[in-house]
Amino acid sequence: MWSIANVCSFPRGLSMFEFSIAIPAHDRGENGPMWMRELLDSLEKQTFQDFEVVVSDQSKNDDIMDVCKDYDFEFTFLRYQGNVPCENINTALKFCEGRIIKMMFSDDIFLSSHALERIQKEYNKPECKWAFSGFANWDGKDHYDKKVPIWADKTLEGRNLLSSPTVVSFLNECKEEFDVNLKLLLDVDFYHRMRMKNGMPHIIPDCLVANRDHDDRISSDATSQYDCVVEHPHGNWMMNSKELHYVHQKYPDFMINPKYPDEN
Repeated sequence: MWSIANVCSFPRGLSMFEFSIAIPAHDRGENGPMWMRELLDSLEKQTFQDFEVVVSDQSKNDDIMDVCKDYDFEFTFLRYQGNVPCENINTALKFCEGRIIKMMFSDDIFLSSHALERIQKEYNKPECKWAFSGFANWDGKDHYDKKVPIWADKTLEGRNLLSSPTVVSFLNECKEEFDVNLKLLLDVDFYHRMRMKNGMPHIIPDCLVANRDHDDRISSDATSQYDCVVEHPHGNWMMNSKELHYVHQKYPDFMINPKYPDEN
């Protein structure tokens, strides 16, 4: 949980920004501050600078906060004291004031210095309510496996060809919360509800962000909970039976007739 006593802002200026960069962070040992610095360095290089940074930190020390103090951004820094990843994400989202929210996990980076500029251009289209950008799966060194997000069938059951929330942005007025009952399916459940509410997302094919591949990812920890196989003609995948049962119970009508309103 968080409390207002655990919120600090530095230096804070305008009350409205074009972007809020929402960064949920958690304790990654000695790598955490280093990776956070790499993310903020990539943010500092952006050609579009009308943004605030909202960090919700699950760490037990001040290392992430100390890194943030080295940057001249409009910051809101929150202490999240629980152990539920989705609650940490939702805490960051709750305090975002910008017109557009751009999510970034603290171990990922912007690949292009024009990333925010390109995303903002997409939202100049009046029909754009949320969007995915092209991304790269990154080894943290010099290997980038570049991809374009694809909305595939069975996305809600874990066939995620869209990638992590680091690739997504959305209008503040259109945002949803992440379901605190999910780990493996937290992202696709969020995408599902966003599409039900806001229609098909725009796909920006440009490779703008990088997902860092490492063993300390939240998703890496969750994979230990795999206990079943979901079969599909294009390839099977592992999943957790309890989470599958949960989404089936949550969306019974969609599971019977998996069709979105924008497909009518």
